[in-house]
Amino acid sequence: MAYGICRIQKLKAGSVGRSALHTSRKRDTPNADPEKQHIRIIGSPDSPSTPDLETLVRQRIGEQTIRKNAVLAVEFLLTASPEYFRPDDPGKAGHYEQQQLEDFQHTACEWLLNRYGDRIVRAELHLDESTPHIHAYMVPLDEKGKLNCRALLGGSRYRLSELQDDFAAAMKPLGLERGIKGSRAKHTEVRKYYAAVNSSPDAFLDMQTMQHQLADRQRAILDSATMERTNKALSLENQQLKQRLAKASTEAYTYSEQALEWQKKYEDLANKVRDVPLEKVVYELGLDPDPKDKHKWQHENHIINITGSKFYDWQYLKGGGGAIDLVMHVNGCNFKQAVAWLNDRCGESATLEAVTYKAREIIQTEQPHPFIAPTPNADKWQQVKTYLTRERRLPSSLVDNLHDLELVYADNKQNAVFIRRDLDEQTITGASLRGTAGTENTFKGLALGSKRSKGWFHFKFGGQSDDQIQRAVLVESPIDAMSFAVLDRTDSRKTIYLSTDGAGQVPLEFLRQLPNKSVIVAYDNDNSGNLMTLNVMEQLPNCVRKLPQATDWNEELKNMFNLTQQQQRAAEGKQSKGFSR
Repeated sequence: MAYGICRIQKLKAGSVGRSALHTSRKRDTPNADPEKQHIRIIGSPDSPSTPDLETLVRQRIGEQTIRKNAVLAVEFLLTASPEYFRPDDPGKAGHYEQQQLEDFQHTACEWLLNRYGDRIVRAELHLDESTPHIHAYMVPLDEKGKLNCRALLGGSRYRLSELQDDFAAAMKPLGLERGIKGSRAKHTEVRKYYAAVNSSPDAFLDMQTMQHQLADRQRAILDSATMERTNKALSLENQQLKQRLAKASTEAYTYSEQALEWQKKYEDLANKVRDVPLEKVVYELGLDPDPKDKHKWQHENHIINITGSKFYDWQYLKGGGGAIDLVMHVNGCNFKQAVAWLNDRCGESATLEAVTYKAREIIQTEQPHPFIAPTPNADKWQQVKTYLTRERRLPSSLVDNLHDLELVYADNKQNAVFIRRDLDEQTITGASLRGTAGTENTFKGLALGSKRSKGWFHFKFGGQSDDQIQRAVLVESPIDAMSFAVLDRTDSRKTIYLSTDGAGQVPLEFLRQLPNKSVIVAYDNDNSGNLMTLNVMEQLPNCVRKLPQATDWNEELKNMFNLTQQQQRAAEGKQSKGFSR
C-alpha cells in the first residue's frame, strides 16, 4: 500500500535563506546525485536577475510591520512512499516510473495552487535523492493580506489533521492512501536506526519478507554512509563560516579605525574654520597700521594689538576675540548692529564665517544653566491640594502620597509643580507646572531649564515593592496619570503611570521590554490624542489603546464622582421617605 506524504516546516527570519540554499542545491548535499537534476516547477528559473527566495517572500509580504518572531514562510515537503514511484522494485533507490512521477507532480501542484493560490512563491521538484519529492514555499497571508500563519495553519492538532485530510483527498485518484489518522507515531531515533543497520535479518521470516528486510538494511547502510558524508560537509561548511567570521571581524576593526581617522580629519577641518581676518576689519574701522609694529593698529581713540584672532586695546586695557567682538568694541554697538556692519563692509559670506566662529566660541566657553526645581512653598500647598481634590476630584490619599514623595508640591506662584525624572529615578530633568491661583486659571507650562525630550512625570502602583514593572500606562498630563490610576485600581499588577506631556518623547526601549499587550496607550479622546496614539502604535505594534468616554481621564473621573454622588442622594432620599412613615 502506497501513502501520500505531506510535511510542513515554519520558517522565520534567517531560516528562509538556509532552506533555499538546500532546495536550490547551492549548498553541498552529499546524499544528492549530482548527475540528476532538480526542477523549478513554480516560479522563475534561476538567473542573475532572479530574486532569492527571502526577497520573494518579503516582496509578497509587502510594507506591513513584521514581528521579530513572525513566521515568514511555510515549507511544504510533498512526496509518496517508494512503492508508488517504483511499484516493481520499491527498494531500488533513485529510480521512478516517468508516468507515476508526472501524475504526482501535476496533482500535487494543482493541490497547492487550489488551496493557497499566489501565496505559493516557489516550488522545486527534486529527482536527485532516493525518492522524488517537492519542496514548496507558501507565504502565510490571511484573507486581509496580513502575515498570519496561525490563521492559515493554526496551532492545534486538529488544523494540521485537516490539512493532511485535504492532501490525502487530492492524492486519492493516484491510489495513494492517508496515514493513520490521529497517529502518535514519531521518527525513528538515531540509536534505534543504527541498531537496525547492524542487526541481522530474522531467519524465520518468509522469503519475500526477508528480501524486503535485506533491501531495507542495504538502504540503511547506504543512508549511514550518506549521513557520514553530510556530517563531513557540514563540518567543512562550519569551518568556512568561522573563517569568514574571523575575516569579517578583521574588516570591522579596520572600518572602525578608518571611521575614527575620518572623524579626526573632520574635527581638524572644523577647528580650522577661521574668522574674518582682524587686520581687514580694523582697517575698515578706520585704524592705521603702526609703521614700527606690524601687529599694532591705531588712531586717536584706540591702540589695538592683533595676534591671530585675538585683539587687545591698550587705550582701554581691554581685549577680546573675533571680528564681531572687535566691531562691537570699537563702534560701541550691540551684536546685531555688529553683524549688519560686517555684512555691509565684508559681504555675507565673510559675515557668516564670523558668526560661526563666534558661535563656536560661545559653545566652548558658555555652559547652559542647569535645571533648578522651583522652590517649594509650604504655605501655598493647601490651596494647590484643594484644587487637586475639589476641582479635579483626586483622592486626598493619592495627592498626599505623591506630595510626601516630593513629586507634587506648590511653588511661590501657587502653581502645582509635577517633577519630571528619568526612569531610573536618579536624575530630575524638569518640572511641569499647572496654575491653580484664582478662577479660570488655564496656565500650563514647563519650569525654566526643563528638558522636554528627557524625563517624565511618573509614579508606580500595585504589586510588591521589589516586583518588576509588569505594565505601563501612557497619558498626556500628570493629572491624567493620577486620574487613570484612580480608575485603574482593579488591576493589581505593578504598573507605571507616565505622562508624556502631550506629544513628548516616549521611552520606547523600556516599553519594548514589557510583556506583550502590557503597554496601555491612553491619550485623550480628540484629534490630537488620536494622532499621538497612531504615532506610538506604529513604533509599539503590540500595545493596546484605551479610550476615555469623556475628553480625557480627569473628566472621566469627575463624571464618575458626580454619578456616584447622584446615586447616593437618590438612596438617601428613598431612605428618608422610609423613616417618615
